[in-house]
Amino acid sequence: MADSKALSIGVLASVFASGVYYLDGSWDAQLLLVLGLTWGIAGWVVTRNRSALKNPNTVPQILFVLLVMGLPQFGIHSDLSLGTLRSPLILFVMGVAVAGIGLGAEVSTSPAEEQSTTVASAD
Repeated sequence: MADSKALSIGVLASVFASGVYYLDGSWDAQLLLVLGLTWGIAGWVVTRNRSALKNPNTVPQILFVLLVMGLPQFGIHSDLSLGTLRSPLILFVMGVAVAGIGLGAEVSTSPAEEQSTTVASAD
């Protein structure tokens, strides 16, 4: 059975990212769709694996923030001649980073852990 909370957060992330790009004024339908799909998957897998991503170690948390927020902002800087594609490209790179982190957490969870959390005990 699908986790309705994770699915709804994925849909909200998709609508939010697509809405930000749409309200920017210069939109391309294919980029709008891919941006929404990327953030939808990112929101879904990160919410689905939120317990695997709760790590008291601060180094992975700092790297997560740098990967998602810092690198796209500094890597896709305003001096590049991208015109109106700078903000959707930053959103796209951030979405791919979040989706990659979430998919990595999805792959790293073992099937035994997943089954133990979904199956109720008979006691």
